[in-house]
Amino acid sequence: MEKVFMKLHQAIEEITGLKKSKVSYTDIAQALGVSRQYANQIKEKELTLEQLKQLEEYFDIKFNLPDEVEEADFTIVEHINISPSCGHGTSVYHDVEVTPVKLGNDLIKNIFKISTPKSLKTFQASGDSMSPSIEDGDILLVDTERKDFHNGGIFLITINEDWFIKRLRQKINGDLEIISDNKEKYPTETIRQSDEVTLDIKGRIIKNLSRGL
Repeated sequence: MEKVFMKLHQAIEEITGLKKSKVSYTDIAQALGVSRQYANQIKEKELTLEQLKQLEEYFDIKFNLPDEVEEADFTIVEHINISPSCGHGTSVYHDVEVTPVKLGNDLIKNIFKISTPKSLKTFQASGDSMSPSIEDGDILLVDTERKDFHNGGIFLITINEDWFIKRLRQKINGDLEIISDNKEKYPTETIRQSDEVTLDIKGRIIKNLSRGL
């Protein structure tokens, strides 16, 4: 089998030639299911076979690829350059920078047991409220499709647009407890059903890449 070596800017040139029309990074972003900023940042990166197939399907074209190709042994994951707080919250009021990060496919499938790597993103934690599980500066792998907290776990959440890393527990009366691991310094907080609070679960933290969580 042959490996495919095609960078994004080369793919754009080929698509432009096949379609006889200009292709923008907005178009590429929609095809790959990523942000335009991220698409622009990976223009010099080699595309995976899966990404090439996404482009073929979206633009209804066929790249000039070998009949049999070997899939890349890595997956590109977006690192979101905000620092969700293990403390009092991190506010984000602007478009954030996204950086591509490579994770090995064997690690994703056999160690992390993840079948849909498209939903993975990484973040860097800040603060000490989740110590000792998560320390300030730790890099966290988040599955953005896993949002059910009833079986435990640590989650990336926003409360009124402030970002946090917390455990969640729902009480019998419907109130929601926001739990820190560093309980001596950060007591459990409760969001009552009557509170005018918007909470959104962004995903479950499935691995602390800086340690053994």
